Amino acid sequence: MSALLRDRSAAAAPVVVKLGGCALEAPGAAAQLVDDLAALRGHALLVHGGGAELSEWCRRLGLEPRFVDGLRVTDAPTLEVAVAVLAGLANKRLVALLRAGGVDALGLSALDGGIAEAEPHPDAGHLGAVGRVRAVRVDLLEESLARGRTPVLASIGACDGTLLNLNADDLAAALAGALRADVLVLLSDVPGLVLEGGLVGRLDLDELDAALAGPQVTGGMRPKLRAARAALVQGARRVHIAAWQGPGTLAALLAGTAVGTTIGHAAPVRSLHA
Repeated sequence: MSALLRDRSAAAAPVVVKLGGCALEAPGAAAQLVDDLAALRGHALLVHGGGAELSEWCRRLGLEPRFVDGLRVTDAPTLEVAVAVLAGLANKRLVALLRAGGVDALGLSALDGGIAEAEPHPDAGHLGAVGRVRAVRVDLLEESLARGRTPVLASIGACDGTLLNLNADDLAAALAGALRADVLVLLSDVPGLVLEGGLVGRLDLDELDAALAGPQVTGGMRPKLRAARAALVQGARRVHIAAWQGPGTLAALLAGTAVGTTIGHAAPVRSLHA
């Protein structure tokens, strides 16, 4: 093991941030994220989606977006657009923004360097070229983090030479588990899990399973909750689901003072509206 990796192993566990496609739509939010990540000083790894932009590009090209249980149906033409938008435009735009703000960002996709081994999704017959993460290699990521870099991963994988569209929440969860992340932050345009009309502040794993089994969790929240569960089972300490709340959002989430849903081991349910 190199000296850098020994130093990394002795350091605090990293923070994994999954950035949803609509998370930073508010004016100034992107620059605020850069400042927050710069404050973590190479302690974070970023996974991004780009669903809204991908859908927009698909419509421009005459492809109507379709979803099943919160997952994008990815036929052959949609896959080409997904790879171009996610691993290309969205990734490089984000890397450029971070580097301009002093963050030593390194743009990658899930398949680069064999970071994530993917396989076809069990429901590929309906979803098309959609994959799921089978295994994760963390050596490239650990070395990058040890050097103070911030890896920025697009959710594009491959299996046997064939490209696959990965759900970014699932990819972030797999990486958080493999890296034994201190925190997995799932940022999107929703403030967290809403049950019975109220925002749920905390959940433990049993309560998470009950929520997933119930009828109130629909759409894109289902993949987020499934990803949260996978991350915790695989080794992450806790998961936050939240929307961007202005400067200092990441610091507030890490301190447990931001509005959102925190999921962990043996944590009681608390409604913020109670």
